[in-house]
Amino acid sequence: MPVATLLAHTALLAGLIQAPNYPFAVGETLQYEATLGYFPIGTATASVVRTTREQGSDAFVFSAVGEGGPPGLQARYEMTSWTRSTGLASLRFHRRLTQGSKVNEERYQIVPDSGRYRQEGVGQDWATPRDALDELAYLYYMRTVPLKVGQTFTMSRYFKTGYNPVQVRVTGREPIALFDGRTVQCLTVELTARGSTVAVSLTDDARRLPVQLTLPLPYGSVLLTLSGVSAPS
Repeated sequence: MPVATLLAHTALLAGLIQAPNYPFAVGETLQYEATLGYFPIGTATASVVRTTREQGSDAFVFSAVGEGGPPGLQARYEMTSWTRSTGLASLRFHRRLTQGSKVNEERYQIVPDSGRYRQEGVGQDWATPRDALDELAYLYYMRTVPLKVGQTFTMSRYFKTGYNPVQVRVTGREPIALFDGRTVQCLTVELTARGSTVAVSLTDDARRLPVQLTLPLPYGSVLLTLSGVSAPS
């Protein structure tokens, strides 16, 4: 076997051996029902769509879509995140909000190694952490973090530095009934930035599935409850 080929095979094998063991994989899709108080107001999904190359790095493509809202405030919210698979750092992020005929779209290029990001159409760079995360990548990253009840710590990884630090509190461990009839133990976690708190319940097992999320929105706190899981193929 030529030396170059042998080195290539060795590098590939090393990459496979050292690849991070994440609790999610390509093909995983999580379905959610959204409620405001007792009233159903829509649905949402979060998916690990595929892997790709972005800025010279292997990356996951995460996608989330939510549709619904109270009567008269129907909307569709879409996010796509290109996140480096080694170390989970955001490389590109798109956010799109559609309300009737009004569309608000933001596209960001994030270069964590250089500590800069830029919004498409805006001729300016801003500083960002070298391990920056957008809000969708943050959800997947939290599934990889070791957590224990009573733990409190801060992270300064959000790509818009004005929202850092994010305070993380593991507030408890409680049983939650799933859509398939099983009851599982879940860790309840709060993430707070600039006075706004997102709460998430993660299964206390190897998959760390986010089975509930409470999101603060202008018209009240919306609860997303896991209603289905499509496992990786």
